[in-house]
Amino acid sequence: RIGPYVCAEWNFGGFPVWLKYVPGISFRTDNEPFKIAMQGFTDKIVSLMKSHNLFESQGGPIILSQIENEYGRERALFGQAGYNYMTWAANMALSTQTGVPWVMCKDTAAPDPIINSCNGFYCHQFTPNRPYKPKLWTEAWSGWFTEFGGPHHQRPVQDLAFAVAR
Repeated sequence: RIGPYVCAEWNFGGFPVWLKYVPGISFRTDNEPFKIAMQGFTDKIVSLMKSHNLFESQGGPIILSQIENEYGRERALFGQAGYNYMTWAANMALSTQTGVPWVMCKDTAAPDPIINSCNGFYCHQFTPNRPYKPKLWTEAWSGWFTEFGGPHHQRPVQDLAFAVAR
């Protein structure tokens, strides 16, 4: 998962905190200051990974890359600006030419050739957003994130095994 948004389980979603001080920035939408920062970060990470031959296309172990994470619900909230951002993020990711497929989790509008994938406790009813794309389960949730000072949530291993077997 290259980013830029990692997930709710990371402080500030995995974004560097200094980003909130960028004038005019609005996160995860069609916003130039955010897209400039996102592209710079993604290009830097991909360049670093390429320099170490980490992608399968270079003989490395990485077979998939992910851009954005669980954006579908947020995309809907942003309306057209969310759709524009999602499309831009997909095209920006593809422009890095990693030589491996890109995925977007939980976004049925992910444009070709980006693969929509499932994150969740259960993915047996998940279908890809196009019939010719593979069915991928990229996060099998074994619990729920722990808030500071909160209880530690664990999923019974039997339920996890059942979900995978389905």
